Formats: sequence, C-alpha cells, structure tokens
Amino acid sequence: MRPRLLIVLSLLALVLSGCTTTSTNTPQTAAPTAPATGPVAPVVAEPVGIATIKGSEESSALLDNYTAFISAVDAKPVAAGREGWATPIELKAGRHQLTVEFRRGVFSARTLLEVDVKAGANYQLKFTSDTELFGKNSYCDFWVVDLATDKPVTGVMKAPVAKGG
Repeated sequence: MRPRLLIVLSLLALVLSGCTTTSTNTPQTAAPTAPATGPVAPVVAEPVGIATIKGSEESSALLDNYTAFISAVDAKPVAAGREGWATPIELKAGRHQLTVEFRRGVFSARTLLEVDVKAGANYQLKFTSDTELFGKNSYCDFWVVDLATDKPVTGVMKAPVAKGG
C-alpha cells in the first residue's frame, strides 16, 4: 500500500505546486534595441517667414483721392483692389513680382515691381505722379519702402498714365 500512497501524494504535490503563479499587472518592457545604422532623417526646415505690404493714398479736397495699391502678387490677383489699399497683404519671405496700380478719377497707371521680401518686415507701396487738375497727367512713379526705416527696397518704376472713361 505504500507505493500507492506515495503515488497519490506525489501527484497531489505536483498538482498543487503547478498553480503558484500570481498576476502582477506590471507592464512588459521590450528589450533594448541597437541604434539604427541607416540614413539619418533630414532636418525639417523652419516655416517660411511672413512680411506684409500695403498701398498708399493721398486725399484730395476737390477731386478723387490719389491711390496706389497692389493688384496682384506673382500674377495672382489680390481681391482687395483699390478699396483695400490699406489692408496689409501677407507675403512669404523671398523674391516676388508685384503688379501695382495708381488711380485718380479717370486716370490710371499700372506696372510691375520686383521686391525681395524679408521675414517680419512691413512694407508700403509709394508713388508720385503729375496727375493734377492742370497737370500733364503723363506718369506715375512707383517704389516700395520698408516702414521700419522708411528706406526704399526697390528701384523707382515709371509707368505712363492712361485716361479711361
């Protein structure tokens, strides 16, 4: 009888010893991996800086005001038009081609200006013209200034004045 008792006790000990695991809810961590040896990811460039530009206007007590405004940037029309001459237009830093216009009553002028825009700067389109009550009404000069220094950042571009109906 001894061998049977020994077998039963051995089986009982075996069954009870197999159930000793406990749950610990600790997160499993992966084994450390070796550093990557492939190509390094490129560094992402910082966002391009933004500047602003607006037109200018001189009031006239008797007749229509003298207004210079930006009508297109890089051949893309600007929706503001003459009425939005004082609304700043955002430009990305870099070189741009501006279509600029002048209006006073039935007189108008248009030309292109190249400007190298610096991030964070504020610019203004300036003008002078002989469009007067008894003037020749023949030209309008355009240029852009940096408002922080009031210095020109473009050359002066002369455009002929046209009389429209």
